Amino acid sequence: MAEAKTGPKLGFFGPMKTLDSAQYGFEELPGGRFRAWIKHDTMKGVTPPILRWWFEHIDTFSSYNGQDFSGPFVPVYRFWHPFDHIAIRWAKRVNGSDGRLGPGSVIAIQENIAAKHPVRAKARVTKFDEEAFNFEPLLGGLLPVGQVVHEYAPVEDGVSFYTCVEIGITTPLIGPVLNWIIRKVAFSKEMFQDWILHNIEESGETEKFVPALFAHAHAEE
Repeated sequence: MAEAKTGPKLGFFGPMKTLDSAQYGFEELPGGRFRAWIKHDTMKGVTPPILRWWFEHIDTFSSYNGQDFSGPFVPVYRFWHPFDHIAIRWAKRVNGSDGRLGPGSVIAIQENIAAKHPVRAKARVTKFDEEAFNFEPLLGGLLPVGQVVHEYAPVEDGVSFYTCVEIGITTPLIGPVLNWIIRKVAFSKEMFQDWILHNIEESGETEKFVPALFAHAHAEE
């Protein structure tokens, strides 16, 4: 996949990261399934607790303007990717034993990847803690058709961040047929090749505003 000829996009907080900032790949799997993965550049100034808090509050609004909190209120999801993101909400909240959002919660996503692949989907959380935020996309809001993995860990200067999407059903015999349909109607190879750049761009924005939102929220407690 070639680098965009126009160079990096300009997000809310400056140039967004480009493909060469990360390691990534796309693999065809048996039975018509596929996997796209990204090993991101270190998220500087970010910690696992900050990332967990961010995903919990990804549906909120903020007046952060890059320097202080005197700007207009904007959905924080738009901060993450102002070009492709439309809206996001927690459609179902399930709290774990610690009282925080956990497995079983459902998130509803609206975005246009690369401005040409409409995504209007729900996903059910399978793991949510200070090591990972994972969920399974639900075709039609009901049928699990794969998994999305976000794994993070503390490293020098910040956190490591690994993202992997695997789409497809492993059911014998009927699985390959269903996977062909799934790729035709919802998750094409071209879409996920474009998603790789989209995810690098959005993940690269995290360090520019999420630590500030986290600090501001906790200063008001």
